Amino acid sequence: MKNVIVLFGGDSDEKEISRLSADSIIKNIDTTKFNAQLLDLNNLNLKEVDKETVFFIAIHGLGGEDGQIQDLLSKNGYKFTGSDYESTKKCWNKVLSKEILIKNNINTPRFITIDKNENINFKDEFFSNVTEYFVKPAKNGSSLGVSRVPNLSGLKSAVNDAKKFSDQVIIEECYGDAEYTVAILNGVALEPLEILPDPKRSFYDYKAKYFSGETRKVEIIDKKLAKELKTMAIKAFYTHDCNTWGRVDFVAKDQLIGVLEINTVPGFTEKSLVPLAAKKSGINYQQLITEIIEDVL
Repeated sequence: MKNVIVLFGGDSDEKEISRLSADSIIKNIDTTKFNAQLLDLNNLNLKEVDKETVFFIAIHGLGGEDGQIQDLLSKNGYKFTGSDYESTKKCWNKVLSKEILIKNNINTPRFITIDKNENINFKDEFFSNVTEYFVKPAKNGSSLGVSRVPNLSGLKSAVNDAKKFSDQVIIEECYGDAEYTVAILNGVALEPLEILPDPKRSFYDYKAKYFSGETRKVEIIDKKLAKELKTMAIKAFYTHDCNTWGRVDFVAKDQLIGVLEINTVPGFTEKSLVPLAAKKSGINYQQLITEIIEDVL
C-alpha cells in the first residue's frame, strides 16, 4: 500500500480553502490502495518522510501554486502530484502566463501592468480602446483582490485593493459575457462547464466561489463551443508545460473567447469545478483522486 501525504495550508491567503480540499481528499481516497495522512505545510519536515511517499499537493495559492513546494520536493527526490516547479511558476505569474499565451497565438484579454510604486497612466493607448476593466493581482488566486470596474473612475481604488495581494497589478479588458472552465486530466480535456455566478455578484468572485448558494456550474450544450474550449484548454495547458491535472479558465466577450488563467492546484472538494467536470465525464471523485496519484507512480 502506497503512503500518501496530503499537503495543505501554509501561509497562503487561501489556506482555509486548502484545508477543505485536503479534508475532502482524505475522506474520499481509496483506502485499499493508499495509506493517507494530512499535513500542514508549516509542519513539513522532510527528514521524517520516507522517500517512497507520494505528496498530494492541495495547497492553493502561495506555497503551492507558485512553485515553492514543487521545487523543494523535486530537489529532495520526492514524488508529488501535478505540475513541476517551472510550469507552476509560469501559471502563478499571470503576466508571464499571458505572454506565453500571446506568443502561442492563444487569445487572452488585452492588459497593462501597474507596479507597486507606479501610478496609472491614463494616457496609455490601452484606455482609448477599452472601456470596462478587470483589475487583479498578478500573483494570487481565488479571485482575491479582483474587481470588475465599469469605468475609469473606479480604477485607482481597485488597483490599490489589488496591491494588497501582489506587488504587480493587471488592468485587463473586461470579457464579461460568459465564464467557462475546462479541467485537464492526463492529457484529456474533460467536459467544459459554464459558470453562472450568483446574480448578486458581478462576476465569479471569492464569495460567489465559496459562500454563495446561488452560483451554478452547468454543462455546455453547444457542441461546437465545447470542442473549441477543449482544444484551447489543451493548447494553453501544454504551452505552459503543465502535467497530469489542472484547470483552464475562460471568459467571453461578443464572439471572442479568451484564456483567463491556468490553475495548477485548483480547488478540490467534491463540489469544486475539477471534480464536477470529472463527474460529468464519467469519473467519480475517488477515481479522480486515484488517477492523479497513480500518474506519479
